[in-house]
Amino acid sequence: MSPAATELQISVQEPNSWSRRVSITVPAERVNRTRSAVTSQIARNVRLPGFRKGHIPQRILEKQFGPSIEQETLDRVIQEAYREAIDQEGLKPITQGMIDNVHYHENAELHFEAEFEVQPEVRLETLTGFTATRPSGEVGEDEVDSVLERLRDERGVWQPLEEGAKPDWADQVLVEITPRAEEGDEEEPETNTYRFVLGEGQAIPEVEQSILTLSPGEEGDFTVRFPEDFADPEQAGKEQHLHLKLVSAQRKEVPDLDDEFARSLGDFEDLTALRARILEDLREEAKRNAESEVRGQLVSQILEANTFDVPGSMVDRYLDLMTGQSEEDRGKLTDEQKEQISQWREALRPQAEEGLKRMMVVERIAEDQGLRASQDEIDARVEDLAQRHGRTPSEVWLQLEKSGQLQALENEITEEKVFEYLKSQNTVS
Repeated sequence: MSPAATELQISVQEPNSWSRRVSITVPAERVNRTRSAVTSQIARNVRLPGFRKGHIPQRILEKQFGPSIEQETLDRVIQEAYREAIDQEGLKPITQGMIDNVHYHENAELHFEAEFEVQPEVRLETLTGFTATRPSGEVGEDEVDSVLERLRDERGVWQPLEEGAKPDWADQVLVEITPRAEEGDEEEPETNTYRFVLGEGQAIPEVEQSILTLSPGEEGDFTVRFPEDFADPEQAGKEQHLHLKLVSAQRKEVPDLDDEFARSLGDFEDLTALRARILEDLREEAKRNAESEVRGQLVSQILEANTFDVPGSMVDRYLDLMTGQSEEDRGKLTDEQKEQISQWREALRPQAEEGLKRMMVVERIAEDQGLRASQDEIDARVEDLAQRHGRTPSEVWLQLEKSGQLQALENEITEEKVFEYLKSQNTVS
């Protein structure tokens, strides 16, 4: 231990598991040494009329630069003592220390306190005795049919209705809506134009029912009632007189479900081959979802049996990643936007806390059980990716490294090993 370190009087308090409050007292002799160094530095660098540079008397310097000398001395002493204290105590702050309760008088010792957050210590005393239930993950022909219908719908083309035809549910309409003027209205009601698909809940039900009675080009007056649970409480449950004009209506024509449609989606010989690929993909997805469900159940039970808190600063940084907005980005927003973002972040906070705890549990288990991904395992995964995509391992490695995904790949392998370990120690039915 260095002589400088032994000069400090240090005490550490733990307000909670992830914060520390350090009280530091610096002897008067050390403060005075720093003050002398600060004064000497100023004397070497300033010029005053009637004095040679570097030869200004002490009393003149004190009179001219006293407050500056005092502030610089305090800043240096506090910064140096703070760094020495956290090193001496083996502390690892994850936030900038907040300095307060500074007490100092000339030729006396200096006392101050610093509070900061540290990486919480995760103690996992219970990792066994849990039970998780794996979903069946079965996939049937109905699920395949649903995917095929979605693919057909995505490739559908909107076509105008035949002349005189009325729209039906699932048709897309372009409609002008004008509130009818009421007695006492000083201004002419404004007409608004809307495009939406009937039956998708984009308009209130009675407006949609009214549109179904019109052909493109027709218009009429209607009385509609807003639902009791309408978003605008001033309109909820009230009647309104509207003038509706159906400008146009379109119906989606989807391709036939045949071999030609299958070939249009890729390298498929026929519809049977397409169905086989969809079934394979759905089964793989169901398998991943089932594994994710098992992992979630195990982590939830582990967190319930081994409780710990995470620092607010860590949650805030994780929220920055989740929302894609840093504190600097939010500073450029309007007050209204800031309020909306703040509400959004608060709604996401429980999810962020859970995500952080999950990562910390995986990290702790990987460390304790020696389950981190090895270089051989990373190389093997890169080779597998290369084979699947018809590329060389070097090409895949360089792409992963350039895109910053190499660390993510290592984390993925580590997580897989951690959960294989957990499943071996617990019951998965």
